[in-house]
Amino acid sequence: MPDDSLVGADNAGQPAPSDPVAPLFRAVWGYAASATIATALDLELPDRLGEQTCSVKDLAAQTGAHEPSLDRLLRALVSIGVVAEPEPGTFALTRSGALLRTDVPHSMYALARLMLHQSMWRPWARLTTSIRTGERNFEELFGMSYWTYMKQNPEVSDLFNSAMGQATQDIVSAVVRGYDFSRYGTVVDVGGGNGTLISAILKSSPESRGIVFDSPTGVEKAAQVLAEEGVADRCDVRSGDFFVEVPRGGDAYVMKSIIHDWSDEQSMVILRNCREAVPVDGRLLIIDPVLPPPPVTESLASPFAYLNDLAMLVKLGGKERTEAEYEALLSAAGFRKTQVVSLAGPARICLIEAVPVP
Repeated sequence: MPDDSLVGADNAGQPAPSDPVAPLFRAVWGYAASATIATALDLELPDRLGEQTCSVKDLAAQTGAHEPSLDRLLRALVSIGVVAEPEPGTFALTRSGALLRTDVPHSMYALARLMLHQSMWRPWARLTTSIRTGERNFEELFGMSYWTYMKQNPEVSDLFNSAMGQATQDIVSAVVRGYDFSRYGTVVDVGGGNGTLISAILKSSPESRGIVFDSPTGVEKAAQVLAEEGVADRCDVRSGDFFVEVPRGGDAYVMKSIIHDWSDEQSMVILRNCREAVPVDGRLLIIDPVLPPPPVTESLASPFAYLNDLAMLVKLGGKERTEAEYEALLSAAGFRKTQVVSLAGPARICLIEAVPVP
């Protein structure tokens, strides 16, 4: 695999990094970069390249693509740091591009596929409407909620669960390194999907047991993941609806990437159901992005967190929140915030610990 030094050097004629046009130019053309990567995935270029260097002629033969046009696509991928061109007409993946392969540790393939799926990008075209109304617009486009859409499109549901599992892999080490789960006899992962997070927690705490709880489609592959990770004998798989109830019997209740999906009113229902389940000496652990308090400054701002906030608005009606906003939600639901653990990552992921208020 070529060294990334082959990619990203300033090209003659491009604006200098200090030029104010450069960041604006990249932002305005962001959709073109997304479409370029989506096409690379459609053609399975990351897997076809693997760890080797290939000529455009060979790649055209493998993909059935028009060779001159494929050559143009590959050079565009070079310009955004996904592919390198070590010699004219030959291409290889960069370290970033390698993460788009399906067969590598910490692959981002499913996450990229999900983010580039029409169910994700089409609502952005109506962002102006959502800003004016404060309402999501997914239903206007697809005639149903996002969650109903996934139920009716199993391939999207599978992609979503795989993407959430891949996204979870990227922060699980920070979670188990930054928080001690060994004090808990039973950890309940509410909305835990395929069990990636609870598996890591149980591996870090060999004496603990677990429960992974999600919708029937959400936990469809959980048993397989738990078995592969060697913790199936210590973890139960349960299905249900956290808007109705949350399983009892846990000492710690974890929710990763759940609360930010929902409005304040919907989040309150989930949190109050958790309050019914969490014992008086138990803990509630929310793992979500936490925005810095206003005013926003460029040095503190993470575009990933703020853009995801808008994605929550147009697609789900949810939102990213500041620490103060989480504290207000928790207090209204019968919890008291005890600590916030910052986890690594551009999206400002944090672990918020709260205890029940008697």
